[in-house]
Amino acid sequence: MPTLQENNQAFQRKFNRRNFLQTGAVLAGGMTLLPLLSHGETIGFSGAEDTSFWYQKPLLILQTVLREPDAKNYDAKAVVQYMKKTGCNTLVINAGGIVDFFQNPLPAANINPYMGNRDILKEITEACHTEGIRVIGRIDFRGAEERVYKQFPDWFSVDADQKPIQLDYTRPRLYASCYTGQHRNEYAEEFIHYIMGNYALDGIWHNSIAVGGICHCQRCQESFNAASGKAIPIMASASESDLEQYMDWKTQVADQYMERMKRAVKSFGEDKIYSAEVWGIFDVGGQIHAGIDLYNARDHFDFLVSVAFLTENATHIHYEDLNYANTSIKFLKSMAPGKEAVILYGGNGTAHRLVIDPSIDLKIWLWEILAAGGRFWNCYFTGPYPAETYDRRNAYNHQDAYSFVKTHEKLLEQHAPVANIGIYYSRPTRLFYREKTEEGESFDAAIKGMETVLTESHIPYDFIPDNPIISKERLQKYKVVILPNVRCMGEKEIQVLKEYVAEGGSLVATYATSLYNIHGVEQQDYGMAELFGVHYTGKKVNTAKDNYQFILDKKHPVVVEDSPHTELFLNAGYTLLNKPAGDANVICTLVPTVHNQPPEKAWVEKWSVEFPTVVQKNYGKGKVIYFSNQPDVISHEMGHPDIRNLLSRSIRHLAGNTLAIESNAPESVHIGLTKSLGKPGQYILSFVNTTSGPTRPIRRLIPVHDIQVKLRLDGKSVGNYKVLRSQGNCKVKTKGRELDLQLSKLEDFCAVHIQMNT
Repeated sequence: MPTLQENNQAFQRKFNRRNFLQTGAVLAGGMTLLPLLSHGETIGFSGAEDTSFWYQKPLLILQTVLREPDAKNYDAKAVVQYMKKTGCNTLVINAGGIVDFFQNPLPAANINPYMGNRDILKEITEACHTEGIRVIGRIDFRGAEERVYKQFPDWFSVDADQKPIQLDYTRPRLYASCYTGQHRNEYAEEFIHYIMGNYALDGIWHNSIAVGGICHCQRCQESFNAASGKAIPIMASASESDLEQYMDWKTQVADQYMERMKRAVKSFGEDKIYSAEVWGIFDVGGQIHAGIDLYNARDHFDFLVSVAFLTENATHIHYEDLNYANTSIKFLKSMAPGKEAVILYGGNGTAHRLVIDPSIDLKIWLWEILAAGGRFWNCYFTGPYPAETYDRRNAYNHQDAYSFVKTHEKLLEQHAPVANIGIYYSRPTRLFYREKTEEGESFDAAIKGMETVLTESHIPYDFIPDNPIISKERLQKYKVVILPNVRCMGEKEIQVLKEYVAEGGSLVATYATSLYNIHGVEQQDYGMAELFGVHYTGKKVNTAKDNYQFILDKKHPVVVEDSPHTELFLNAGYTLLNKPAGDANVICTLVPTVHNQPPEKAWVEKWSVEFPTVVQKNYGKGKVIYFSNQPDVISHEMGHPDIRNLLSRSIRHLAGNTLAIESNAPESVHIGLTKSLGKPGQYILSFVNTTSGPTRPIRRLIPVHDIQVKLRLDGKSVGNYKVLRSQGNCKVKTKGRELDLQLSKLEDFCAVHIQMNT
């Protein structure tokens, strides 16, 4: 194992900021990462890959985050019986770090005082293994209580004044530890070796792996100075470039830290898992962040976990969109198709965790996860297990979904979403949103708006992350690539997209896509102006109120359905002022603000046609539709049908007859389609009903009737099919590679397994 000094020396050779962007692994999109952060094409699933490990099969996890008093009357046999009854195959249980749930002989032990002479970790591990249930130990080294800190004060983080850093969100306030410190490294490693060697655990769940802020401990100072030749910057007075340099170093150190912990676990065998949760798909963080995200963490973890609670841990909470967990699975699968993608959800939430989260919303949550090929992690916080706590109303809420997966485990193995429509996901654009924009929108707004349109239109889609490397070959599986306000793009990824379109691909792009370079610096014109058919004038206008679009090309397929009946569409948000190129087909143009008061003056002499809002440009063999306004953001924040229709029709127009699904199902029925990565020609078509009353959370789910679906899949013909779950009569007819399905009733979830002749 390399020493800290050896790692520093290796890093120093690559660290010089002047040539940092040249010496790293340059992606086709222009984004650069250090070699340890570059993953190339190694994350995908290969048919030759050994899939025999248990963690590569469907995971049905229960996590009981025990509180100290829960150890007093802990009944391991009752926990196991509950897990068997509800279909769980894996338990995540407290091992320790902050509070130890075993008789820890190590020097910084903090044994649970309520445990007495018992050993909870031993009791539950033995009970689970007797029944064939896997056990993952939860460790947490984010900090320690005061007694441990006083015993080992030099193990922990300090600020610029060399005062100990405490976590202000914990009670008691824990003394924080950093990526280089002895608490998170030597002690954690010794801790892992002890529990893995003495308790036959099946792996480690690394809770709270991320470290925020800036640490000025001796180790951090020496490591940063060895790498950069500088002192660690002080937040209040540091320049932006100094902070960027610090974050480059912190990311590298975090990566090395994850690798060190993984090696400790894997020293007990490749069948032992190491995993942790990282940021969600829409998290942007701040300038000084943890240095860990899924781009550099995914190769360290044996399966990928994203936290998706119905509500956030905050004073003023809101309920996430019902498809949010589904979105998270699609993103995880796009990053590493061959790894199990798991949603960590709260059986009783995070905030207000002593009572249940809404039960119907949670059931939909689980079916949405499954519809994208995902797996479940029920994280429970209050009691030994969900049926032994204050509020037991949700104790069996997950049973239907877990039992479904357990029953059909062989058919569900290694599934990933099927789509020829891809939403482009840009890491530089996500980082751009760490600063507030003039428009005031958040990073997630454009993506969520585009998802709304695709989901309600029953158009299958997935994500195209800008890493692994964007290549023309990688894009060829997509008929349409969607760029939802992808502001920050590099020259190489723009070139790849140009080649993709020239050879027959299609793009839908919105607003400021490619107007900024990968560092977030605005350019004079779009990097993709040649594809868009417009040039930026350098001006933008606020079109949030009393603004419209004039239909210029009334015969274009995107507007022809409405144009006989209207001259105008709604406009909102912001609009960039562009000039069309000579060969661009301008579909709609910007109408100047028509003030609504007084009503007698609410008119204009003639509609303007100077600045286009919707343009189609033919480029080589392909086509591009570009929106100079924000139809995706408007769809998310406002939802006017004009805007959603324009997006949906644009995608359908460009996709032609290549879309896999046609259905009369209402927008509230979400249709999923996944494909086996290891068994050729096997698909699962699923339906999730979200039809309910007008408000969230849902109190009553309303059944939907008489759903019809036409499905076209790759292969010679439909071989056979099996209805895995259905509340109503499910009739299926097949003809060649097409499948016609009629579902008389959908209450919550329906799934059909299909085998194609290939």
